[in-house]
Amino acid sequence: MLFTFATSQATTNLPKQISQAFLAFIIWTGIINIVVALLKPFADRVMTVMGHFKRMHNHLVVDASGKTIRVVKLDGKIYPPFGEEKIREVARLSMRKDDVLLCGYPKTGCHWMYEIIYMLLNGNPQLSRHGKELGGFIEVIPELMLDSLPSPRILNSHLWYGELPREIQKMKTKIILTVRNPKDTVVSFYNHQIALKNVYGYDGCFDDYFKLFMDGNLEYGDYFDYTLDWERAMRNQRHNDILMVSFEEMKSDPLKCVYTVAKFLDIPISQKFAQEIVEGCSFSKLKHKRRRDGPAAKLFRKGGCRA
Repeated sequence: MLFTFATSQATTNLPKQISQAFLAFIIWTGIINIVVALLKPFADRVMTVMGHFKRMHNHLVVDASGKTIRVVKLDGKIYPPFGEEKIREVARLSMRKDDVLLCGYPKTGCHWMYEIIYMLLNGNPQLSRHGKELGGFIEVIPELMLDSLPSPRILNSHLWYGELPREIQKMKTKIILTVRNPKDTVVSFYNHQIALKNVYGYDGCFDDYFKLFMDGNLEYGDYFDYTLDWERAMRNQRHNDILMVSFEEMKSDPLKCVYTVAKFLDIPISQKFAQEIVEGCSFSKLKHKRRRDGPAAKLFRKGGCRA
């Protein structure tokens, strides 16, 4: 009798259980579809950029031991292996009135500065979801994708001033330039290219790499000539306001740096928000974000070298 009662109860509850299971299935399916829809633009952007990298280099830089670095050589200048046509396109890019352009020789603090600018423009002390590379790296991101970015855009580049989009002068684009001690720059640059062997194909020793750096045989050319080119641009600021911030300043007094950048961009900022940005852009949080994002975590190192 007890068995009959239990069977009867189970039979009675079965439609209800099926209904609940079906409802749960519908809800979870909806949630999954929403998540996929939210992530799709980011995934599409990554795939587009990765597809772009397949066009890669047209030249090899050879160090003293015969180790090679993949690069693009164009009109006698050396660029990263992002494709010859993409480098040529940069000068023709369309600019907007409210664009902010972040520039600097590689490994001079551009990633760090990007996050500071991002927080200031968004009024939120949260790190960007995409980072500098996918956020508006004009030597990499196709123009169609740059055009799709919402305003104000934070575009970034390692190019010399004269190689930037021609419209920056017409639009009077504000430019933030990062600089860094060359000794620390070359150490960081070496680790950067070693970490990205799948891109650059390089596994040489530091001594040979240092010689390439001093001879100006790395991407974006001679560090010292590059810096002098930007100094000339700063002396002639008829078209663009240029703010120069050093990596060393960012490291020793990040709060002052945040205030300086905010003032340059005409963004009112409270002491509380400035401190939140400093904490949000701490090295540990940047490193954690990179570790979460994947292999690029290797690109974040504390400033300074042991040499």
